[in-house]
Amino acid sequence: MIINIGDTITANHGRSGEIINIGIATEATDIAAENDTALNAKTYDTSLGYTGAITYTGDKGTYWCYFNQIEDNITEKEKSDVDIAIEQENEWWK
Repeated sequence: MIINIGDTITANHGRSGEIINIGIATEATDIAAENDTALNAKTYDTSLGYTGAITYTGDKGTYWCYFNQIEDNITEKEKSDVDIAIEQENEWWK
């Protein structure tokens, strides 16, 4: 599943919200991607199997969950004209 900043997700514990951060761990001991060495991404394909977590905002606050706790019912953010133009340009190169 591909997740993006701005997508709305539901985690397996029932909380829903908009993704505000995608953190990818770069050290084996940093399972939640909290260390300064962790990477932040705008998009991530969970099938890659990296360790990390997302932060998301819901009705009652800010939450986080591991990638494997995200359920498949994602609502993608509405794409801007710039996003669409970039996708079209990338398709041309394939």
